[in-house]
Amino acid sequence: MKLSRLVQDFVQVHIQDDMNMDICGIQTRAQDILPGQLFFAIKGHAADGHDYMDAAFARGAAAVIAEKNPMNLDRVILVENCRKAAAAIAARFYGNPSKDMTLVGITGTNGKTTTTYLLESIFLAAGFNCGVIGTINIRYNGNILDNPITTPDAMVLQQTLFHMKQAGVTHVIMEVSSHGLDQFRVDGCSFSAGVYTNLSQDHLDYHPDMETYFLCKKRFFTEILASADRNQAAPAVINVDDVWGKKLADSLSLRVIRVGCKNKAEIAATDIIDTIQGLSGKIFLQKQAVVFHSALTGLFNLENILCAAGAALGLGVSSSHILQGIEACTGVPGRLEKVETGSNRYMFVDYAHTPGALDSTLHTLKNRAPKRLITVFGCGGDRDRSKRPLMGKIACKHSDVAIVTSDNPRTEDPEQIVSDIMAGITTDDMPLLSVNGLSKDGPPPPPAHGKGIIRQVDRKKALQTAVRISRPGDTIIAAGKGHETYQITNKGTIHFDDKEELKAACKAFSRRFSPIAWNRSDLEAALGCPAILNTLDAGISFAGISTDSRTIQANDIFVALAGDTFDAHDFIPAVVNKGIQAFVVRTGTYHALAEHIWDQVQHKGILVFEAPDTLAALGSLGRFQRLRSGAKVFAITGSNGKTTTRKMARKIFETTYDTLATQKNFNNEIGVPATLLSLSYAHQWAVVEMGMNQPGEMQRLSDIARPDIALVTNTAGAHLEKLKTPDNVARAKAQIFDHAQKNSTAIIYKDDPRFHILKTGAQKNPDIQQILTFGADDSADVYATDIQSCADSTWFTGCIKGESARFHLHSPARFMVHNALAALSAASAAGISMRDMQTGLAAFVPVSGRMDIRCLDNGIQLIDDTYNANPASVTQALKTLSHQAARSDRGQNRQAVAVLGDMLELGEASEIRHYEVGKTAAQLGINRLYLFGPHSSHTCRGAVENGMPGNEVFCGTKQEIASDVLSHVHKGDWVLVKGSRGMAMETIIQQWENQTALCKPEKTKGTHHAV
Repeated sequence: MKLSRLVQDFVQVHIQDDMNMDICGIQTRAQDILPGQLFFAIKGHAADGHDYMDAAFARGAAAVIAEKNPMNLDRVILVENCRKAAAAIAARFYGNPSKDMTLVGITGTNGKTTTTYLLESIFLAAGFNCGVIGTINIRYNGNILDNPITTPDAMVLQQTLFHMKQAGVTHVIMEVSSHGLDQFRVDGCSFSAGVYTNLSQDHLDYHPDMETYFLCKKRFFTEILASADRNQAAPAVINVDDVWGKKLADSLSLRVIRVGCKNKAEIAATDIIDTIQGLSGKIFLQKQAVVFHSALTGLFNLENILCAAGAALGLGVSSSHILQGIEACTGVPGRLEKVETGSNRYMFVDYAHTPGALDSTLHTLKNRAPKRLITVFGCGGDRDRSKRPLMGKIACKHSDVAIVTSDNPRTEDPEQIVSDIMAGITTDDMPLLSVNGLSKDGPPPPPAHGKGIIRQVDRKKALQTAVRISRPGDTIIAAGKGHETYQITNKGTIHFDDKEELKAACKAFSRRFSPIAWNRSDLEAALGCPAILNTLDAGISFAGISTDSRTIQANDIFVALAGDTFDAHDFIPAVVNKGIQAFVVRTGTYHALAEHIWDQVQHKGILVFEAPDTLAALGSLGRFQRLRSGAKVFAITGSNGKTTTRKMARKIFETTYDTLATQKNFNNEIGVPATLLSLSYAHQWAVVEMGMNQPGEMQRLSDIARPDIALVTNTAGAHLEKLKTPDNVARAKAQIFDHAQKNSTAIIYKDDPRFHILKTGAQKNPDIQQILTFGADDSADVYATDIQSCADSTWFTGCIKGESARFHLHSPARFMVHNALAALSAASAAGISMRDMQTGLAAFVPVSGRMDIRCLDNGIQLIDDTYNANPASVTQALKTLSHQAARSDRGQNRQAVAVLGDMLELGEASEIRHYEVGKTAAQLGINRLYLFGPHSSHTCRGAVENGMPGNEVFCGTKQEIASDVLSHVHKGDWVLVKGSRGMAMETIIQQWENQTALCKPEKTKGTHHAV
């Protein structure tokens, strides 16, 4: 481009040479100049470009733009303001790219970055090709470029806009900083809209006072946005809940879109629910109210959402795309960004490095944190020192524990920066805490008076300390650095990422929950006998105990079990070959095996214990681990609902305690010890499911677990093949109370037909301090009222020993309230608060195969309850099916279809129990019944004899049933699939999930048998 065209309107003194020379590039750094380029001699804070004019010419500069020419150099063009000229000339050089795109500028102290992410998400939802220029990076079309400063200098900015335009970008969102405004970096841009978020104390090392700071922000609207060369007035979107924002909005003659909740605004919000999980409510987009959900937390993020929505609406984006964009934006790097660590703590990193931002962030978290708020923060060096004591005061105002540390100390002494922060802290309210003596294994001690300050200048150690002193449900916030992946110290710049450090600290912290190791003395104490052979060196320990020769680890002890169809003693040679050194085997095994087998490990040492019954030995090991860990045990049994209750209880207990829980279906004489063997010294509770199918088994499990809380969910006609009668089932279940610990609690279902048997069983143990009951009405200690269910949820009021609260379940199955009451009873006995009970129960999600309700791709509303079945659980499932179909009917004739496999282990009662299931299906008005298994004829007879038409009952193979269901159901019909575990009814669902279209209804076909 010709020099004369570039400098038009800016020339004070013409150069003598040809103004028509071609300029091939523009630069603000003399060392970057190439021949034929134009150099701008800009005066900065650290250097003055006028001192490098001759260097620029020496490198081949065609001309220089400057404010003065002290050396009287040739080809120097003088301008009044070099920065302002640079912005306009750069825009001209790159063809004024912003005029051909929709450019939105966002300015304010806090919230700029979050608002850019939200608006970007909205633009993407609307189908725009979007680019962003901001604090975190520059990004467009999959390109992500580093951006060292929020608003780049004019050269980089215009070049970036040019490249975006060349790449087909249509909409650009830019963060506009006060530095960028004061230094005229954006003066060459044509904005389509401007957004103001807020103003609070920051950059007062640059601006002399807040009024000057405000006037700098105001200039963006009065000079830059107002002069935009657009066909229609560019809107100014102003957050009027901010004091300075209201002042700004009232002063502008532009088209103003006011946003906010406190003051009158075109874009507002109401009915806001704000939790640590996110925001929801209604947004008023001018006169239209729309419901929104956001993963972002805090009312300051609500302001950011409103700002983004206002800008989008001002540019003509539809409300549906605005909602899509808000919900799609799940987080912003370094802006109250959640850090997932799996540690049962809430962890965030945030860029808050000003008093206003820190106050807003901590206020948000404190009001939503379930437990304590632990804040790790510092202040930057070589920056505004006056804010340091303010930030110390703010951190202590909101935090339970404030850990004062380094941020980016730069050239300053970090100890002095921390001392400046501490000057704003009143230690009477926040005593100084010592971290010396924190246990690496056990739970951390509580801070004095529940609040305190920790001084730890090393930021890595500060974050580690925050994790080490935390408890379940605590919230940890690392404030000040946010998305930054570096730390600027007086020794140089180092890699440092708060997210990485928190994750590493949590990983190290998780080792506290590793199972307690075993040595020879431990094994002797647990088994009650000495080793039959010991050639190990003293001090050797083992990480864990295994019964599986396939998965055993090198440092495990092998316990060889023998069952009806297997004997692990046969695999001892293979285990020896793996280098295992410790064994618990059946009496006589050592001498029975060939000597050469043991010789393989003799050189390393070997430890062998023998026991008459290795299954009983495994139980003894589990009991020993349970007792030495110091953890308490909540044991659960019952004819049905055990697993659901256990999962509910785990979620509730985890809100307050470091909790271990049964995994999968490990609930028998192998599974219960396996669970307890995973205990560490750091665990506080173990939630243990205990199943049984024969007399005496529950008593043995109780002896192993030694429960502090023992619960029987209910008793019903299950396992009758060995127990014969429901009364015998109740007596067997009641054995869970036999070995309860001192001062323990028994929990019993008050409405159980065999309640008296259970209560008598509990009363036999003098160590049981109290018996709690749960049931349907106020005759129980724990009961529910006002139960309401909808498509995917159930709400109820839980009344717990005279105190009540509203609870939410993520399931429409009303019978799950029974399981919830059982779990809440245990939580009450464990001293868990009502608020934590609400939080924990709301976090419960039904597991696959246990009342898992979902819609298949072909429109069938499926109730997957295939995990297991007995008469009581089948009845509950049928009631849920009937209720769901009736609730969603609304005159559309929704069918209720039940696909049932046999119930196993019912013994002589099998025929009558299956008959009763068919009878129940008929009485509930189930439309169609599909049956699979040898006992299906009894279920069929029960249905037909009680009114179900014979042509609506079908027996057949799984494949025939799967096909026939698809030929008779319509979109929106409800289908229940249930059966005992051995029937594997989930395979029918798998066949449906492989279908992509619903078959049209037609006459029944196939080789199934209609009754």
